[in-house]
Parts: sequence; C-alpha cells; structure tokens
Amino acid sequence: MASILAEYQRFLASLAISPASENVRRMANLVLANLDHLAEVGATRRARSVRLAPIAVNHLLTTAAEIQPEALPDAHEQLMGRLHELRVGPFRGFMREETFDLSRDITLVYGANGTGKSSFCEALETAMLGFISEAKIKRVDHRVYCNNARLRRHAIPVLTSRAGEADLAVVASNEDAYRFCFIEKNRLDDFARIAARTPGDQRQLIATLFGVDQFSEFVRGFNPDLDENLNLSGLKGLMLAGRRTQLAASEQLIRANPEKLAQLDRDELALAERIWTGKSFAEVCDWLFGNAQTQGQLPYVQGLLNAAPPQIHGITQANLAALLAETYRIDALLRNARDQLAARAGDVSYTQLYNAVLQLSNGATSCPACGTDLGQVAQNPFDRARAGLQQLAELAAIQRQEEQHSQALNGALQNLLMSMSGAIRAVAVVSPEELRAANLPVLPPVSAGQWLQPWVENNQQGWRTLLGLVASIEHRDAENQRVLAQRHELAQERDRLDGYRSDIERCRTIRATSLEAVLQAQGEVAQFEVANRELVAEVAAEANVIAHHRVIKDSYDGFLAALKQYLDGLPALLLQGLGQRARDLYNSFNRDDPPADLLHALWLPLAENGKIEIEFAAEPGVRYDALVILSEGHIKCLGLAILLAKNIEQSCPVVIFDDVVNAIDDEHRNGIWRTFFEDNLLDGKQVILTSHAEEFLHRIQQELGAQRAQMIKVYKFLPHEGEHHLRVDADPPTKNYVLLAQASLAADEKRDALRHSRPAIESLTDRLWTRLGSRLELKLAGPRAKWELNNKCMKLRGALARLPNPHPAIPAVVAALDDLLGINGGSIEWGYLNSGTHDAQRDNEFDRAAVRRIVGATAALDAGLIQLQQGR
Repeated sequence: MASILAEYQRFLASLAISPASENVRRMANLVLANLDHLAEVGATRRARSVRLAPIAVNHLLTTAAEIQPEALPDAHEQLMGRLHELRVGPFRGFMREETFDLSRDITLVYGANGTGKSSFCEALETAMLGFISEAKIKRVDHRVYCNNARLRRHAIPVLTSRAGEADLAVVASNEDAYRFCFIEKNRLDDFARIAARTPGDQRQLIATLFGVDQFSEFVRGFNPDLDENLNLSGLKGLMLAGRRTQLAASEQLIRANPEKLAQLDRDELALAERIWTGKSFAEVCDWLFGNAQTQGQLPYVQGLLNAAPPQIHGITQANLAALLAETYRIDALLRNARDQLAARAGDVSYTQLYNAVLQLSNGATSCPACGTDLGQVAQNPFDRARAGLQQLAELAAIQRQEEQHSQALNGALQNLLMSMSGAIRAVAVVSPEELRAANLPVLPPVSAGQWLQPWVENNQQGWRTLLGLVASIEHRDAENQRVLAQRHELAQERDRLDGYRSDIERCRTIRATSLEAVLQAQGEVAQFEVANRELVAEVAAEANVIAHHRVIKDSYDGFLAALKQYLDGLPALLLQGLGQRARDLYNSFNRDDPPADLLHALWLPLAENGKIEIEFAAEPGVRYDALVILSEGHIKCLGLAILLAKNIEQSCPVVIFDDVVNAIDDEHRNGIWRTFFEDNLLDGKQVILTSHAEEFLHRIQQELGAQRAQMIKVYKFLPHEGEHHLRVDADPPTKNYVLLAQASLAADEKRDALRHSRPAIESLTDRLWTRLGSRLELKLAGPRAKWELNNKCMKLRGALARLPNPHPAIPAVVAALDDLLGINGGSIEWGYLNSGTHDAQRDNEFDRAAVRRIVGATAALDAGLIQLQQGR
C-alpha cells in the first residue's frame, strides 16, 4: 500500500504544522530530495550516515526551510466519483489492451490461479496509487515490474470515473486519497504470520497490516546520530591542543629538572656510600669499572673467573704403593698354592686317572682295563675311582685356589699398570723435564709378561723414582684445590660487584634520559610558535567548519526525533476511532461462532509495539492479548475487520478485495460475504472482489437475489490454451438460478426453465427455513426416499401462516408460495420439480402457462426473501 515517499510526505505535512526549527525542516526537505538514494541503505555499518553527512554538509543551509506544497501529499477531496472503466494492456500479463466495465456497484472477478487476476488488481493499483506495493516489496523498478515479460514494455493503465452528471474523467493517481481502497490477501497473510512471531518481531504488526512497513524500516535505517561522520570537536584543534598539552608538559619538565637532578645526586651519593664508605660516586665508578690508568675491580674478578680452572689429577704415592703391595700379596698366595701342588704331584696323576675312568662309567658292564664282567671282578673300578676322587678333594681345592690367585694377580697387575701409566701422563704435564731426566722403564700398553720386573730391580730404583715424581703431582693438586676454593669466593664477589654495576647503570640511565628529555623539551619550547604557525591558522579556519557541523548535528537530531515521533504515533493515527467498528465487523464475520466467542470489546494499540486486546462476550472485564488467544483464522478476520473499518471510516468510494476471501478459511466465508453484501455496511461504495473460489462467487450470486445479481458485473479469467495473452470472458453466464430460469422461459425452453427453477426453489426455501428456525415435518414417499420439494413448500407455507406479528415482507413470501402450490401437485411440472433434473422421456409437453407461473412465483419468492433479509 503506502510507499515510503507517500508516508514521508505525510510526515512532512505533520512537520509543517509543528514548532520544528527551520534547520530541522531543511534537513527534512534535504532527505526528501535524496529519498531514493538514502532508502537504498540502512544503519548497518553507518551506511545511511555515510551517505547523508556529506550531502548535509554541502547543501543543508542552501535548502529551503519551508515545506514546499509539491512535497506534501495531495490533500484534495476525493472527487473520483464512481469508477467507470479500466483500459489495461500491454501491462504485466496482458499482451494487448483489454477493457473492463467497472460502473456497477459490484464487480466480481474470478478465475484459477495464474489466469491474470493479480495483473488486473495491479493495474488498478497503478492507476489509483501510482505504484504497485508488490514491486516495492521485491525492490523491483516499477517500470520494469509493469512490463509484459514477452513484449518488454507496458502502457500505463487508464482508469476513468464519473462524478454525478459530469463527463468521464481519467482518475489521477493519489496514494493519500485511495490507499485504503485496497484490501489484499498478502496483508492478511503477513498479519497472521507476524502474530506467530516473538513479541520483538510483532512491533511492525500494524505497519504491515496498513502497508507502512517499508516506511517503518526506512525510519529505522537512520543511525542514532551523525557525530562519527561530522567534525564536531575539530581535528586541527585537537591536534593543536594536544601539542599545547605536550608543550606544557615540556615546560613542566624543564621547571622540574633542577630538583630532579638534585635528587639524582642524592641517590648517587647514597649508592656510593653503600658501596664504599667515604668515597664519591665517581671514585666508586672508577674503582668498579676502572679507567685509563687502573683496571676496575669488576673486570679483574671477571678475568680471573674467565680463565680455565686448574686440573686435579688425583694421583698419590699411597695409592700406587697400595696397588704394588696388593700385587705382591696375591703373588705370594699364588706361589704358596703352586708349592703345595708340586708337593703332591703324584696325586695329581691319580686324579687324572680317576676322572678318565669315571668318564667310561656311563652304561659300562665290564672293567675298562681287562674286560672282566663287573659282576666277577674283585673290586669295581668305577666305585674305586669315585672313592679315590673323594680322598683327593683337598687337592682339587688347592688347584682351584691356584687358578683364582692367578686370575687375581693378572687383575692386580693390570690395575697397577693403569695407575702407573696415569701417573706418568700426569708427571708429563706437571714436571716434564724431571720426567725426561728420570729415564724410567717403558710401560707396555697391556699387562703381559714380566713388565714389572725392570721397575723393582736394583732395590726398586725405578719404582722409587716414580713415587718421587708423583709427590710433585700431589703438591700441584693441593695448590689447585686451593685455587678452586678461591674461584667460589670470586664468583660471589663478582655477583656482588655486578649488583653494584646494575645500580650504577640505572643511575647513569636516569641521568642520561633526564638530560635528553630536558634538551628535547627546551628545543620544543623554542620552536613551538614557528613549527605550529600554519596549524594555528588552520584551527582558526576550522572553527567555522565545526560551527557548521554542529548546526548539521542539531538539525539531524531534531529531524530524527520528529521522524521517530511520527512513526510512534502512526498506529494511533491509523487506528483512531476504529475500535468499535472493527469489533462489530469482526463479530459480523464470525456470526456463525457461538455467541460467547464473539467480542464484547476491542482495544487497538496506540503505539507501535502495543498489544491488540479483546474482551469476549462471555467474559466482560477480562482482557486478553488477541494475538495469543485467537486462532490464525480469527486473526485474519481481525485484520480484515480493521482494514475494512478503515475503508469505511475514510469514506472511500470503492473497496477492492484482492483475493481476500481465499486468505480466510471456509468456516468464516459465510459471515464475510453477508457482511459485504447483506449488512448494508458498504452501501454507496463500489465493490470489486477478485477470487479463485468459484463456489463462493456462485453462492454470492444466488443469495444476493435475482434483482441484485443481474446488476453485478462478472469477469471470468480463463486458463490459457498455449497463447500468452490473458483470456477474459467479459460476459460469463449468470449463476443465479432465478435469472437462468427467466432466461430459459424467455427462450421458450420450458424444461430448462423448470430445471433452473428446481435449485432456485431449493435454495430459497432453505434460506427461508433457516431464517424461520422452526422445526418442520416433511412427508416422504417411502423408505430412504428424499423429501419432496412440494411437501417442503407446503410445510413452510403453514409455518409462515402461524407466525405472530409477521414481518411486512411475509405476506409477499406467502403469496409466492401460494402461487407455487396453486399448481396441481400431481402435475408433470411438479413431478419434474420433485424428482430433480434427471433426464427422462416424457409423453406430454410441459404446460407453458404452468411453467411461467412457476418461474414467476420463484422470482416473487426471491424478491420477498430479499425484502425480508433487508428488513431484519
């Protein structure tokens, strides 16, 4: 419905009569001039502000402050009169021009989905509103959307109207005047869908229903402010202020420098006193780090620690003497064992003999020496060998000791050789000259043979010489041990001195940094005016820019507040005075519901996020949230009631229902069509109703009565047969049975006249019976037989005659029934009416006079029933 432009124009109209400032109105006019450009983007990433800010900077003050009349919605009265004719095509689905007569009170358009009903309604939208809401929702260019897809062009639909006796006039599009003439199925569907969403999503409920949801989103697309896109604080000014702040800091640094230096002197003196009492800071530094004449204590200690540590050889005379003594001891044990074995050399032979005999004992049966059977010998040789070995066990033990002593001696000699070799290597390092002068025997690489003999000859001369050299090694090791002990003390001294170094360097760094900062500050102070002369000029010029941007900020803030206030007030503006009428329409739509489920009261929201509240007839005083308690079908009925109430309240000359009936469930269609066409609520309005519900439109034509049915203009859109142009039947046969019966009678088709009279009488008597609400007893011809139409008419005639204080229309209805029943019930005409419209061969012709009487009585019954309905 309402486009962004149209609703924004209405906002401008409200702004024009408000006490808004001139700059706020300038901003509003500026936004209007760039509406499409701004509507393309929203608040995300400040896109709207990015576009608007430069426009405002360049053009705000040159924009007119007055709201121009051409910017306001056309406020002229609705002089459209009655719609007369619509010429459309090529346009959307229409490939060639079609003409639609819209001059009747009621125009019904029906056809299957895809036959062109939407193109017909969109042509009306274009002619009356100047745009198509669906195109705006889909963000498709209006001209492209209107083009026929195959011709790729379109002609603007022409809608004519006539006011009174005036000549035909082309209807000029006026969204403000005609926007509430349209009630669309999509609006009701969206209304019901939004009702099923979370409360946060329901804020656009009324906006969606009235088609201002696009405007609502447009308003929300404005960022809360333009501050980030404007120069409000002065970048140059901030830069100069920052530099002045830095200059002030420099000046303060210069002023504080003497005190800082004095404090640093005190800190250095305290540090020197802590390191070496009575010395100055400079003297302590020279002592610790050294100077050109003297090496510092810290480099000296570090140099000592950096030298390679002395080697500890670990060779001693006592160790060598112990190894030699162990060798002599083991050698003595070995000699003793060998002497014992030599003394018992004979026993050794017997041992060998006994062992050899025992090796032959396994499985032997005879003596191994003489071959005599073991059972016949005087003494078993194997037993004797075992006994002999037992007696010689002591000799075997001596032999094992001899072997063990021999192995131990070899090990002792090897250990001695390794120690002597290590001693000679150590002497070669410690006293190489003495080693060469000693001329010691040569040591073999491994212990073999009599290598020790040269060392112990001549009263152990070589051995004693080696021990004398080892004494010098022991002396050197003792000295090196003392040096290593001193290195630990040096490491502790170095750590202490390194701590002094850190403290001194910290003082030196503080002094150097302070000096550098003071020199830099002095330079900045000296050069400030010269270096910032250009910036000072720029700041002076920037003051005007800031003032201009602050005007833009204030203008935008005031404009946005007014725009949001208008949006917040839209629900109250749109729904003002609709509550009671919308409640009555809702109850009328739901007339078939239990009385307790009808509404006692309805409260429509006054704010965008307000609730629609209801009270049921059975629970007056108890309010419910309509969107929570009502079913989807009832919510759609509520939306339709609100829109129709707005149409009536606005005194719109026409109401166009675009497929609305199909948005409503079948249970409510009876109440809806009766509200449209029976309750006189739309009297004086032209009604255009499109639907693909053929049975619904068929029922309307029946129950409106023959007189009104023949005044209805019906268009039927037919499915295509391969061609691309829309097929429109501009004069489809009427669906009203009374009119069909009259037409058949006029054509002298008596059977067809009776065939159409039969369902006409059935429909009329059903509606009459329903209206009476009384119980009738019908006579049946036999078991399982259907009731006869004649019997039904007689029963209704009797019931009507018994009514107390009958309606003024009752006599006409009774007269019509009397006319029907005045024809002999046994006639072939009544026989045809009773039996239905089945085909059958008949010998006699229907009587023309009787048929005319039946058709006339049927028409009279229809007219009486319509009079009865209108007078309720």
